[in-house]
Amino acid sequence: MLHRYPLLIGILIFSSLLISAQANAKDEAALKQLVDRMTTAQANYDAASLDKLFTADYIEISPVGEFDPRAKVMTFYTPDEKAKMGGTSVSVEEHFRSIRTYGETAIVIAEMVFTMSKDGGTRPGPKMMATLVARKEKGDWKIASTHYTGIRPPQAKPQ
Repeated sequence: MLHRYPLLIGILIFSSLLISAQANAKDEAALKQLVDRMTTAQANYDAASLDKLFTADYIEISPVGEFDPRAKVMTFYTPDEKAKMGGTSVSVEEHFRSIRTYGETAIVIAEMVFTMSKDGGTRPGPKMMATLVARKEKGDWKIASTHYTGIRPPQAKPQ
């Protein structure tokens, strides 16, 4: 009986693929925005925003290789920690390398380029690769884990 309706079957398959592609594009945009909101909150020492972006069981491997549970991570974004920066502001630019979704879970890999500013001057900060695991909670993407790896600056060639 199915051989009698090839056009209908083709339309159904095409429609399913189109809907899936639209959902993936929507998730990709939402994940990029999530990472941007995270880096903005980190740069601004905005613990309240990070609290909303991280899952309850968030875990981080810090840029220095430490295993940091959520509670410890949140201590890095207090007013006291911001004061230690002595008026230095940080901006972060993300370059997304890969975004893969698996239903309610996603893995995002992004290169992060930091710029430090103080007293009108700017200087480049560290570059890092970040691997983030995100999952949907009640329809919204949240960050469950982040692993940072520093990118070494180019080495001078021996003369």
